[in-house]
Amino acid sequence: MIKKTEQLFFLFVIIAAVFFARFAYPNISGVPVSAGNDRPQTADAETATAPPTLVLPQTSVNSANNTVNASANANTVTENNTTTNLTPLPNFSSEAYMVADLSTGSIIAGANVSKRWPTASLTKLMTATLVFDQLTTSTRITITPQMFAADPDERTLVIGGTYTVEDLLHLMLMPSSNVAAQAMADYIGRAQFMNEMNARATAWGMTDTYFDDPSGISAANQSTAKDLMILAQHVYENYPGILAITDTPVTTITELNSGRTITVRSINNFAGTPDFIGGKTGNTPQADANLLSLFNDNGTPVLVTVLGAPALPFIDTSMLYSWYRANYK
Repeated sequence: MIKKTEQLFFLFVIIAAVFFARFAYPNISGVPVSAGNDRPQTADAETATAPPTLVLPQTSVNSANNTVNASANANTVTENNTTTNLTPLPNFSSEAYMVADLSTGSIIAGANVSKRWPTASLTKLMTATLVFDQLTTSTRITITPQMFAADPDERTLVIGGTYTVEDLLHLMLMPSSNVAAQAMADYIGRAQFMNEMNARATAWGMTDTYFDDPSGISAANQSTAKDLMILAQHVYENYPGILAITDTPVTTITELNSGRTITVRSINNFAGTPDFIGGKTGNTPQADANLLSLFNDNGTPVLVTVLGAPALPFIDTSMLYSWYRANYK
C-alpha cells in the first residue's frame, strides 16, 4: 500500500512539473519553426529516455569524469542516474544539460557538462561579440553571392541588397540567419575573423571549444556546456546589446537601396517572456536542438543550457528552470 501511494505521489509531481513549465511559458511549443541552420529536425517527442541526473546545492564538478557530486552531508549524485532526496524531473532527451548561477559560475545541476558537442547556431553568440567589438551598428554591408553560399535558401536578405550591421545582427540572432553571420565575417575578412573567434575562445579559457565557421553550420564547431557558461558570462557582463536583441520577439529591418522594410520574428519561444534575459537557439542534423537561456530569478542570473535535444528543447529548459526555482527559492 505504501509503495502504491509513493508511485501515485511521484506521478502527481511529474504532472505538476510539466503543468508549471507550460504555465510559466505558455507559448512553448517544442522546436520552433526556424531559419538558417536552426531548421527543426524530425523527432519523436514520446521516445522514452533515461532521466537526467540532478544534484543538490553546493555542488562541485570533477571534469575528469564529468561526475557531479553533492555536498558531503547529502546524497552523492552521479551521471549514472543515482536517485536523490530531491524530486526528480520528468524524463527528457537532452544529450547534456546544465543549470548554473552565472553570477558566481557555480554549477547547480548538470549532466555531461564537459562533453564536446556541435554548437550549431550557439556559435553566433561568439560571432556577435566580435562584431560588436569591430564594427559600428551603422556600418553598411552589401550582400554578395559568396555570402549567400552560407544558406542558398535565405529568404530575407537579397544578393546586392545593402543592410546596416544593426539589422544584420538582428537577423543573425533572431531568425538565426546564416547569411547575415557570413556577411559580417566576410566584411571583416573570413580568415581573420575565424582566427579571432578561436583566439578569443582560448583567451577566455574555453579550452574545449573550436569554431570552424561564423554561423555554426559545420559540425566542427564544437564546445561543452562548461565552456558555453564562460561565453554566457562574457556576453552577460560585457555585451548587453546581444542579450537585448535575443530578447526581442519582433522587429523590422530595411534594405537601404530600395527602402523596403521587412518584419523579422524571433524563433526563440522565450523572447519577450517574463524572467528571460536572452539566449540563443541552435539546430543542425549533427547537433539536434541546442538552447542556451539566461533567466533573471529575483536578481540572480540563472543559466540553463541544453545540448543535443532531439525534440522539445524549450520544454526541457522550462522544466530545468522550474526545478531550480522550486528547490532554490
